[in-house]
Amino acid sequence: MAVEEFFFDVCLEILFWIALHVVFEIAVQILMGLGFSRLEAEGLAMAFVFAVLLLLAAITAYRRKKLGKAVVLDTDGDGRISEKEEAAAFGDGEDSEEWWGGE
Repeated sequence: MAVEEFFFDVCLEILFWIALHVVFEIAVQILMGLGFSRLEAEGLAMAFVFAVLLLLAAITAYRRKKLGKAVVLDTDGDGRISEKEEAAAFGDGEDSEEWWGGE
């Protein structure tokens, strides 16, 4: 059973990299058709991929901040989260006990 799952994971990863390479080559060929050299087209395609990844990271950070998931718990900067800081972040009543599974 474990060997079959491993084989499936390996095949799936190989197919992913093949599909990624095909999409990259199509983009390079389109850019070459527009008049770029092979080197310029590959560089432009890589720059585009890098820009998209940076944009996705920025959007994710912005969304996490808006949702309140980017809260800094260590407010005094001492390198550890004290009980006071934890209580301020999660509240200190019955809700906090239910959140942590207390009885």
